[in-house]
Amino acid sequence: MDLLENMYHLYGKECYLYAFYFTKNTMQAEDLVSQAYLAILDALPFLQEEQIKYYLFKTIKNGFIDGQRKEKNHQKWRRSAWHHTKQDAFNTPLTHVIKEEERRTLYRSIDRLPEDTREVILLFYFMELSIDEIAKYKEWTYTQTKNRLYRGRLLLKEDIIHERTI
Repeated sequence: MDLLENMYHLYGKECYLYAFYFTKNTMQAEDLVSQAYLAILDALPFLQEEQIKYYLFKTIKNGFIDGQRKEKNHQKWRRSAWHHTKQDAFNTPLTHVIKEEERRTLYRSIDRLPEDTREVILLFYFMELSIDEIAKYKEWTYTQTKNRLYRGRLLLKEDIIHERTI
């Protein structure tokens, strides 16, 4: 049990945020994380230490997809505002409103990306995984991952510029 507890302390918060990104629901996110940790108990003897985090992420994503299939609910994934800004002494209500609108614009643009590109952007910028780590997780080459990230950035830039001109 100490091993499971250590894994939870290492990866629990990231797993929860990853699950919450998909579900937009605290209870469902907690359920997905719990299921992932239960699933890893069976797979643990076959995993190397560097594979644990990716196994948890993959289990969470697959659990979410399975749940969506069962419910026949194919809504678009939306990005909620779990990534909060830091308060600073120079924040005024106007700057706060501007920052919130910029964040919403970014999240809307991320939502409009193709699924694989959206996931790479999420893993790189919000989960802070390296390109190598994402490539291992997605089972792509380093170059494929880097290209997907590059194309995602271009698509985000175009979408945000387009949204600002509307």
